[in-house]
Amino acid sequence: MKKIKSPKLMDILLDIGYLCASGILFGVAYNMFFVPGGIFIGGAGAIATALNIMFGLPTGLMIFLINVPLVLLFWHFYGFRFCAKAIVGIIVSSTFVDLTDMLGIFQCPFENPADNTILCALFGGIVIGIAVSLMFVRGYTTGGSDLAAFLIKVPFPKVSTPRLLLVIDIVVIVFSSFFTTFFANGFPTAAVFTKTALYDCYLSMLFSFLATFMFSSMLEFMNNGFDKTKVAYIFSDNYEQIADAIGKDIRRGVTVLDGTGWYTKADKKVLLCVVKKNEIFPLKSLVRSLDENAFMILSEATETIGLGFKEGIGDVSIEPKKKRKAANKK
Repeated sequence: MKKIKSPKLMDILLDIGYLCASGILFGVAYNMFFVPGGIFIGGAGAIATALNIMFGLPTGLMIFLINVPLVLLFWHFYGFRFCAKAIVGIIVSSTFVDLTDMLGIFQCPFENPADNTILCALFGGIVIGIAVSLMFVRGYTTGGSDLAAFLIKVPFPKVSTPRLLLVIDIVVIVFSSFFTTFFANGFPTAAVFTKTALYDCYLSMLFSFLATFMFSSMLEFMNNGFDKTKVAYIFSDNYEQIADAIGKDIRRGVTVLDGTGWYTKADKKVLLCVVKKNEIFPLKSLVRSLDENAFMILSEATETIGLGFKEGIGDVSIEPKKKRKAANKK
């Protein structure tokens, strides 16, 4: 068997492999745990799960349709570059959820899901966390709450992104739990507002928050958190070419440091660059393509505040197109 020598072809195959693995895990999470257990993980997935439970609508198709207006608006305000991989991630995740459901290959492992809701929340949260992590590794996202949060930041740029994500997910979970619980009990008649229905609604929200916690914890474990960044030190004789490429292709600033190799006593230039988690793979690929002998050190940055990262405490910034154009004119 001939080995694949083309890095570009290998990257494509790796992307396909990661996306397929992530898509299968999305199918497992929704079809084995979330939909049978009535668990709402937040974002477009929670609304899609609620629509499936109440009206039998395909979960994956609903995830896709809910994301369409969000993607179009995001594209309009932020540009295609920032939403290209989100589009791919949305298509893959929604397609695999419905495809695996139609094939019936992922059935709920519990004979009575209603009596095992806590297990559905725990396992569903873990699986979806791994699925999203696999997408993050290759720079893909799944839209939903992330897109909605950044759209809200267009008129309100000073609002903290993590807080927006938290508020959006809480609102979606509360309303999804409310409507599915009371719809099952005869909503919208007033007779549904019984102690039993209220208790069921409370449990639904409680287990959904548990699933969300498991999801965020697994994502933290797999990808070092939502907001953490990496500091890259790059040692290469082709430092000028690499620095130009980082600024052009990854759109990140580079600082050139003076250094001296102690063994050779030769002067060296060291590139210092800070990148987000979904930019780590493109950075490594770029450096390797320009200098196979380049030496790189990647270290954890607990917090990065400044242009292109966090505008303030706990905030992540992606600038709208108008703001970027105005900044470039100055």
